[in-house]
Amino acid sequence: MRTAKQARQSAREERLWQERLAAYSAFAGALTDFRKSQNDRWHREQEDSQSAAYATARDDSYRQRANATAALFRLRLVTTNQELDGLASLALRLTEEIHEATNEQDRTDRGRKARRALLDFAQAAAGDVQKLDV
Repeated sequence: MRTAKQARQSAREERLWQERLAAYSAFAGALTDFRKSQNDRWHREQEDSQSAAYATARDDSYRQRANATAALFRLRLVTTNQELDGLASLALRLTEEIHEATNEQDRTDRGRKARRALLDFAQAAAGDVQKLDV
């Protein structure tokens, strides 16, 4: 009886570990795609804010933001780690702000901050899944 209970608990922990790994990876991937779309949006706006290329880039950035936000919510469903939640939220917020840059240097700086925030999240997420290694 006790062995069966331990086996169920071990299987549950394994599934949770796999879900966390998948959620953390999906968030990092979605945020990377969102950051790329934000940079593209900024460049297309600088070229011609009335162009079809800008409208397309803006629409793509909206889709990518929705994907990143959904990935953040999935991440929140599988972890209680407040540090990870905070790092992920910061990385998303900084990425959202890239398109608001006033010039190329500002865009570069914002992009670097967003990338650094994502790397900080990834490092903390790696520590979280490694300590849960089952």
